[in-house]
Amino acid sequence: MRIRAVRVHTAPMSESWLNQSLIANPMSEYAAYKARRSSWFGRMTAAVVEIETEDGLTGLGFAGGAKGAAVRTIVEEHFGPFLIGRDAREIELVWEQLYRASVMYGRRGLAIEAISAIDIALWDLAGKAAGKPVYELLGGGTKDRLPAYVTGNMTDRHLAEGFRDVKIALPHGPASGEQGLRENEALIGAARERIGPEGKLMLDCYMALTVPYALELLRRVRDYRVHWMEEPLPPDDLDGYRRLRERAGVLIAGGEHEYTRWGFRDLIEKRAVDILQPDIYRAGGVSELRKIAAMASAAGLPVIPHGVGAPTYHFVWSNPGSPVAEFVDIFAQGGELLLEGEPIPARGFIELGGEPGFGYRLNERAARGEVAVAPIW
Repeated sequence: MRIRAVRVHTAPMSESWLNQSLIANPMSEYAAYKARRSSWFGRMTAAVVEIETEDGLTGLGFAGGAKGAAVRTIVEEHFGPFLIGRDAREIELVWEQLYRASVMYGRRGLAIEAISAIDIALWDLAGKAAGKPVYELLGGGTKDRLPAYVTGNMTDRHLAEGFRDVKIALPHGPASGEQGLRENEALIGAARERIGPEGKLMLDCYMALTVPYALELLRRVRDYRVHWMEEPLPPDDLDGYRRLRERAGVLIAGGEHEYTRWGFRDLIEKRAVDILQPDIYRAGGVSELRKIAAMASAAGLPVIPHGVGAPTYHFVWSNPGSPVAEFVDIFAQGGELLLEGEPIPARGFIELGGEPGFGYRLNERAARGEVAVAPIW
């Protein structure tokens, strides 16, 4: 199963509540960049790596980070030549060589996101060659059903869709002062009232807070029974995470912006979080999430990956240490996925079919720029 060609498809992502609404973020302390994330993130582009073998099979893998044009450059200028002529079944060896070849400029960020896409595409190929869905190659399903929680601040919409567990994005960080704290508290209280006493309520803080601010917010919303606080601090502040976790009184989750087994080893050894949240499109793909999950299992920590899509859901379905999957509401303002056939939750659960590989295909119209592409970060 020799690799004949490597292609990268990119498309601009559409605007949505994710990048156009008021959400606390690392740039919130600067007035010019506070109102919306698009003001500092710049143009968002999606990228899908397509790997074709000499016998006509193709595998597809999405790259995380929303900088698809930059990922395309890395794949086309550096990684592509490593792949041509290689046996597509050498997934672990390919990962290791790409990592070592890019270590001088990689280790995190764009290079690992490119490796993630390639790794996912190779697993898609492996499933198609075997005539089996990827979750069967990973050991099969580990749950009777695959539950999902939803991320977004449109709680009424999400309850109507059948979700009961909701994660809301905080609009304000420390720079908004007392008024922002009160507005955060009001939003959390309203969400709890809407979902009722049985649903789980989580907070997405997107690296925007400080330890004192997070503790004060949690003190004010104690009666609303927050299940976890996600990514409250910058990802490199592991000591801050540990201090917060020791005093928070709720579960602390993190890892959305962490990379590879080595990054998650530090999270585990520092006892920085209660829940690990690797993003399969950023952290290193299927191969790396398997290693992260093994370390997490030994440490007694659950792995609840960040993000949406078939690769994420196949991993969660096959990993006994992943009790639930995330669904980010990326369709609230319309737009299509660059990969058609992605599983969408229904009534709070995800159904995975038996199609070979990940069961998706390239959305040709989106790849040609004829339709808007829903944003995935």
